[in-house]
Amino acid sequence: MKRIQDIDLKLLRTFKAIVEAGGVSAAQVALNTSQSTLSTQLVELEARLGFTLCRRGRGGFALTPEGEKLLDALDDLIAATERFQNAVADISGEMRGILRIGVMDAMLSNTAWPLHEVIEKFSNAARETVVDLTLVAPATMEAALVEGRRDVVIGPFSQKNASLGYIPLYQERHSLYASQHHPLAQLAEVTFDDLRKHGLVATPSELQRLPYIRKQSGRGGRQLAVAATVDQMESHAILIKSGRYVGFMPEHVVQTSDGFVKLRTGTELQYYSPIYLAHRKDAELNLMLRSFLNRVREQKLVAGPLTQAGAVTELTE
Repeated sequence: MKRIQDIDLKLLRTFKAIVEAGGVSAAQVALNTSQSTLSTQLVELEARLGFTLCRRGRGGFALTPEGEKLLDALDDLIAATERFQNAVADISGEMRGILRIGVMDAMLSNTAWPLHEVIEKFSNAARETVVDLTLVAPATMEAALVEGRRDVVIGPFSQKNASLGYIPLYQERHSLYASQHHPLAQLAEVTFDDLRKHGLVATPSELQRLPYIRKQSGRGGRQLAVAATVDQMESHAILIKSGRYVGFMPEHVVQTSDGFVKLRTGTELQYYSPIYLAHRKDAELNLMLRSFLNRVREQKLVAGPLTQAGAVTELTE
């Protein structure tokens, strides 16, 4: 294989952007570059690598097997490059680089712990830092840290990885909800027997942590079978709103949405989800990351309707 020169990193990033856009034509808007320029850069990259990355033409845009393998390897290269940039900035004593934050969805409705204010305070002190914020499914958060794809992640961690550090943020109460037209929404009291007659949607975390939820039907008693699974809160809400399913939702999410009814259950059909910021244990050695972690630790719960109702409460360890 031919040696990769410095300029190839820009060509590789262009290739990644073309793939993410779904083709050369679609990428020209995102990159603010002409289609002919992108095509030329793609041809140049293929010539340097010595193999074809994609097929484009009337049949549409499609990666070759070699292109798919390169794309997988490119994610590792970009992550390593960003870590290198952050290390250089740390050596120079400047907060410059890219802070890659992964968060669970539906955090905006949590006014008791405003993430946007944490980012604002950090950004005011680190104006040369680029914040890369993306949604990450809770089940893959720790892997994103270990593999170096994210610097910090915020989500529910009922079990902890010994190689990572965790900062407790808060805990949120999850209750059972249905659409306003669901039969259970009309009941004065909802029991396990009532729930077994209807479809339950659950997350992988709920399957793991709630002993009364099973993938298959039990023999009665305090056992509930799952009819659908999701890993993001929005898809969870869509299934509940369909009227076919009931499911657990954070109370702060439902308070900002219409069409949901909180089922009248006992406290055994509620649970608290502990929310942490997780980071690699060497994060404190990086000036930029250390600054962000300090802003996180400084952010306390904001008193208001959510804390007064017990929907969001302190998480202590």
